[in-house]
Amino acid sequence: MNPPTAHFDLQRNAAGNLTFTDAAGVVHHDVLPLRLFPLTDPQHWVAITSATGHDLACIEDLAALSGPTRDLLLETLAQRDFVPLILSIHAILRAAHGYEWHVTTDRGKTHFTVENDESIQPLAGGSIVVMDHRNTRYLIPDPATLDLKSRQRLERYY
Repeated sequence: MNPPTAHFDLQRNAAGNLTFTDAAGVVHHDVLPLRLFPLTDPQHWVAITSATGHDLACIEDLAALSGPTRDLLLETLAQRDFVPLILSIHAILRAAHGYEWHVTTDRGKTHFTVENDESIQPLAGGSIVVMDHRNTRYLIPDPATLDLKSRQRLERYY
């Protein structure tokens, strides 16, 4: 990926989309930031891609960016990286094709099907990511903060 990340400008246009100006002064409209490793290291390795999917820049460390650019980038990434947080687990029931989870997330109550044990993965720092049969990811940031019943249900399954 190129060019070097130290020489670019990122702005939001009137339509709310990002505009990227590279070191040579070439303006690219409707660019998209993408986390290359979103769950394991969210402050590092972010790509900026053109509207057609071509790589324009790779940012190794977001801390190296100026405050306004970093804030704009983090705000845009937060809008793209929707990962519901599981706040409590009401039930985990055996279903025809796996297990049906009934949970409350930071977005409200929901239920989803987890196909197998491999769909539940521990992350660095003790977090757990749960992927449902539609490949939607749910995050349990710290299992120890769940209520007792939720922890017991999780321990029985995981």
